[in-house]
Amino acid sequence: MRAIQKNSQMRRFLIATTASALLFFTAGEFAYAQCSKNWARKCITKVSPFTHNGQINTVQLREGQKTESVLTFNSGQDYRILVCAEETLENVSFVVYDMKGRLVFDSKTKNNTDVWDFKVKTTTQLKVIVDGGKNENSKGTATGCVSVLVGFKSS
Repeated sequence: MRAIQKNSQMRRFLIATTASALLFFTAGEFAYAQCSKNWARKCITKVSPFTHNGQINTVQLREGQKTESVLTFNSGQDYRILVCAEETLENVSFVVYDMKGRLVFDSKTKNNTDVWDFKVKTTTQLKVIVDGGKNENSKGTATGCVSVLVGFKSS
């Protein structure tokens, strides 16, 4: 009898876990769907005069939320990182760290710029962390699409 009870409890646990996982992944896809490819395309022009590398990292953020991406940059090229955010997120900023955790760039120290141009001497990976910021007249509920784009040009 106990074996049947445990089996039944395990079955309910697995069903609940599976349902939760499906809801989580579906919600993530729904959030991404709200940030359509058309949204990010309007940001690509801001990469100029650099050539867009073809990758678009887009996420829907709520103010105060952060997202991070690890990107690889090849030696001997100039790069531009562009963080493009919807106007509903008023104070988006980003920082860049090397893989040893050293701060390489902070947009807040550069008048909250949305671009960073730099040259890479050796192939390296960098971590880009985007902060949705806090809106001045909001209750923390503002959301919007944020895209991180990379442009390059050979030196």
